[in-house]
Amino acid sequence: MAGNSGGRDGGRLRRRSLLEGVGALGVTGLAGCIRSNSIEADGPAEELIQEGFEATEIEPPFETTIAITEGTERSRFAELLEVALEDTGFFDVSISEYKWTTYLERLTTAADDGENALFIVSWTGGWDPDDYVNMLFHSDNHTPDGLNVNHYASDTVDDYIDDGLEETELDERVDIYRQLQEHLVADSPVSFVRVSEASHVWNADAISGWQAYPLESGTYNAVYAPWAGVYTDLDGDEFVGDLGSDISTTDPVSMNDTASSQATQLVYEGLTGVDFDGAVQPVLADEWERLDPMTYRFTLRDGVQFHNGEELTADHVKRSFERYEGTPRESDVYDWYETIDIVDDRTIDIHCWREYGPFEKRLFDLPIVPMAAIDGDRDLESEPIGTGPYRFADYQSGNHWRLERFDDYWFGGSEAVPATPPAETVRLEIITEAASRQGALDVGDIDFSSGVPSASLSDLAADDAYGVDRRIGGGFDMVIYPLYHGPFTNELVRRGCNMLIPRQTILEDVYHGLGQPAYVPISPLLEDYTDEAFEERIAETYVQPT
Repeated sequence: MAGNSGGRDGGRLRRRSLLEGVGALGVTGLAGCIRSNSIEADGPAEELIQEGFEATEIEPPFETTIAITEGTERSRFAELLEVALEDTGFFDVSISEYKWTTYLERLTTAADDGENALFIVSWTGGWDPDDYVNMLFHSDNHTPDGLNVNHYASDTVDDYIDDGLEETELDERVDIYRQLQEHLVADSPVSFVRVSEASHVWNADAISGWQAYPLESGTYNAVYAPWAGVYTDLDGDEFVGDLGSDISTTDPVSMNDTASSQATQLVYEGLTGVDFDGAVQPVLADEWERLDPMTYRFTLRDGVQFHNGEELTADHVKRSFERYEGTPRESDVYDWYETIDIVDDRTIDIHCWREYGPFEKRLFDLPIVPMAAIDGDRDLESEPIGTGPYRFADYQSGNHWRLERFDDYWFGGSEAVPATPPAETVRLEIITEAASRQGALDVGDIDFSSGVPSASLSDLAADDAYGVDRRIGGGFDMVIYPLYHGPFTNELVRRGCNMLIPRQTILEDVYHGLGQPAYVPISPLLEDYTDEAFEERIAETYVQPT
């Protein structure tokens, strides 16, 4: 356990080299020094922490832990955070590393167990602002029913989230979500540290025309996504990529991990898709209209087949939606769904129980599955069946996942995309270590990777043997505070800690410039909700006061 022996000034000298560049955070304009026992509150961040300690009647230094997954870049992240907190003299911090399964269990039970730990966590959002806030901050989503792991509760935040979901006008939604983000930063149940980046690397001799999809779950859309006007050319018949972890499930109603979503992205399809620029596109529905504020009429494509030979009908859509009831992903549908009226085999009226802003984009995440799976004759956990351009071939746990081209796919070709996917097969090697993923790419065992070490990207981009595409992604890294445990019950302590986090140093030292500093939860990928001017204002007001 790290301590403060040798005095606070000595600790500062020992740690100064670790925190070079932290001054870029702009925490200046000191308002004098405040002494709490033997601790000086030196600057605005520490003054907030000192005031919070006094309010909670806790004597510094307070012992706490930073919890991370072992063998990841987060080790260095945790060290920098540890130094920033300990250098105040108010905290005595240790770092605990866990295997992923143990870490996940501790994270999701932290509030119930009163875990005295700060968790460093990554979150992947989507194409709607609700994806970045609802599961993490709404009081209805406390673990284990959601992912609000520190059991944050705010009536104001709940109201903003609910209002944002029910608003359908863009300008009104933007105003709601900007107010919501500002309230979250002021309250600081978590600290938003870095916006992630989609970074894809491929063998330039084997692959051409690749485009990076900004959301991790959609990494392999670029293989063949005619609805988005995108496909990839190959020198050969097989596309070989990688997955960073094993696949936990292939049934959409229980799928919550990135690897499972990546593996099945070419297998399943929904009524709509969201292309590489965030625009909604027709997929299994070729047209739709809004009949009234809570009713939409969809017309299904003619002649769409499932991989098991069934032909898509209106009943497949209705039954696929209702299959979510009572499952881990129930809220994906029942947050808005009331019923479907079947007009005819290719026409449905979807009735919502409330106006729902993300409606069209949410349909992208709701795969339509065959009746054999709905009735229980086929198990999607062992054999995913959809309508996508590739069908399941085989899977060896911990080794690889393989798909084969579906010859009866509905797409007939266009000027932009050929009718037949160039790759006959898609094989994804399961490689958990980032260095090993790059090694497999270097020796030709794989042709593509979305997970090479960030330190390698600049060298790979300068090498003509590789192609590299980088885009701001739909996610962020954050520090989650134990709101149920003093002194973090006090928002002044959390806000002070938020000001101390050396974001720029973490970005450069840990992630080698991959991504950008984050101050709010919604990614700048959704530029209507988080543009540069808005983020600068939030940072200057709450994180970098002058």
